[in-house]
Amino acid sequence: MWPIIGHDWAVELLERCIRAGTTSHAYLIVGPAQVGKTTLAKSFAQALLCQSDSSGQRDAPCGDCRACRLVQADRHPDVSLITPEGDRIKIEAIRELQQTLALSPVEGSYRICILRRIDVATPSAANCLLKTLEEPPPRVILILTADGIESLLSTIVSRCQVLSLRSVTRDRIVAALKERGVEREQALLLGSLAQGRVGWAIQASQDARVLARREQILEKLLSLEARSYHARFSWADQLSRKPEQVPDVLSVLSSWWRDVLVLASGSGIPIANLDRQPVLQEWAKRYGVGAARDVLRGIRDAGRRLELNANRRLTLEVLMMDLPSK
Repeated sequence: MWPIIGHDWAVELLERCIRAGTTSHAYLIVGPAQVGKTTLAKSFAQALLCQSDSSGQRDAPCGDCRACRLVQADRHPDVSLITPEGDRIKIEAIRELQQTLALSPVEGSYRICILRRIDVATPSAANCLLKTLEEPPPRVILILTADGIESLLSTIVSRCQVLSLRSVTRDRIVAALKERGVEREQALLLGSLAQGRVGWAIQASQDARVLARREQILEKLLSLEARSYHARFSWADQLSRKPEQVPDVLSVLSSWWRDVLVLASGSGIPIANLDRQPVLQEWAKRYGVGAARDVLRGIRDAGRRLELNANRRLTLEVLMMDLPSK
């Protein structure tokens, strides 16, 4: 069985390719952050290299053989994992990868490379990778992941088989968490907060620091409501010096103001922050649909500008000005 929650159609497609012997030389798995892209990529690599025939299937990873265990631990000699250095994939990493891919497989039938977040590759790195996609070495499979394809070279996209992963339903995430021993109330909260990000839900169920970080951000947000612009700009300055924290902050802010909008509109759509419903209802009455919609637009615009390498501090200061005050 593939250890994948949701995305059944993608698993079935990859299984058919393996059974028929029609695997592509390159795949591009696209979807929101923490939706399961890397998990699917690693499971695909396991299925391709799996050494077990105990299940009678050659299209699914057993998870127990030497190859499956090495892939899971990022230690298989035939599998390379390329991740961003800082916030970019640089040309040096691609050049080193090309040298590796030119070698014959050591243990398996393929050399496989998983490139995470190819959408943050530098232009020179993307163009260097394009050469490999155009003329791939024999017995090589590239598996690229990206949060979106908008910033990718069209020539890269056109040379890959694209798998677009959608957000996983809350019920599916809740059921998966309960199967892993998470109590019902906690599973429901995590499934709601995840907003389709199954990877986030599993991580939060295993690492208490995830929810603790969320609490810190929410408390800061609530305190800023009555604070001056000086206090807000001070927080923006602190965040600009810790860029690894910015995605979490934007995610929590977006989730909060989405809930404010949902309650203010009376749409009946389930909210994400179930444990904060009384406060959210107060904010919905105080700010209404218009203000919530404007803040969400500001958060979205800030995220886009940061993806385009805009000045981090100025972008966050503008966002702080977009947050309403009491």
